[in-house]
Amino acid sequence: MDERVRELLDRVRDTAVTVGQAAGVTARQAGKCAGQMVDVAKLNMKIFDLKAEINGLLREVGSLVYDTHMGKEPQEDGITPLLEQIDEKNEAIQAYKEQIAVLKKSKTCPGCGAVCGRDDKFCKECGAQL
Repeated sequence: MDERVRELLDRVRDTAVTVGQAAGVTARQAGKCAGQMVDVAKLNMKIFDLKAEINGLLREVGSLVYDTHMGKEPQEDGITPLLEQIDEKNEAIQAYKEQIAVLKKSKTCPGCGAVCGRDDKFCKECGAQL
């Protein structure tokens, strides 16, 4: 075989090996990003469910307040346990938002709790300095 053909084939082989390695790195990175996206989606679903539960509790609180306004006797268990449940659910939501911020490598606003980009200097929601 001609020496120049051999050199050409060697360069083609080396290029193919380099491209294969780069493709492997890219595939691993894409898999990692896809896994993070799935984790973020799961956390967002948990937040959605907690907000729906909070809305139900708020309806109950509103009913109790309105019943009291209308002159009905307040129930024995009262509003306090409902408000405590709402507080617990809001704390869980905040924890999930912090997990999402870690997964996205982003920042959480100390003022309003909004998720901001990792390079942001100010919150896009309230304008607070990050």
